[in-house]
Amino acid sequence: MVIHNKKVIGLIIIIAGLGIILFWGNIFVKMLSLPFTGSVADAKVIGFKTKGSKHIVKNNKGGLSGRSPFFEFVSDKNDTIRAHSDAPQIFVLFSYEQEEKITVAYPKTEPQKAIILSWKEYPGIFLMLALGLLCTVVGKSYLFQQTIKS
Repeated sequence: MVIHNKKVIGLIIIIAGLGIILFWGNIFVKMLSLPFTGSVADAKVIGFKTKGSKHIVKNNKGGLSGRSPFFEFVSDKNDTIRAHSDAPQIFVLFSYEQEEKITVAYPKTEPQKAIILSWKEYPGIFLMLALGLLCTVVGKSYLFQQTIKS
């Protein structure tokens, strides 16, 4: 396949890479800053997000584990909050178990925007940031490629 306009392709790839970096970088920054600027609470995994929806899947036998957990915690105002993780859990070894105790952080005024504070969240975020960086580097190589005329 011959690409005739490599600069347009490079620009599109750079924009996609920067979008990936900004989206997942924002989640990473929240994970680092919310414990200091927001509130921290103990939570419990109550189920898992099904593929393509926001429904909670439960298994009463306790044998279910998953990679995108729904969790429940009590906020500073004694409200019971249910939320789910936005970070991509990519490795089966890092999955959560139902009823697992976790720590969450949330903005003081918006507890429904809670995030999980766990090392299990980092591999997926780092992989996505690396993908965004790779897209940016590849796009830059297309955009600033020297044309050799013979």
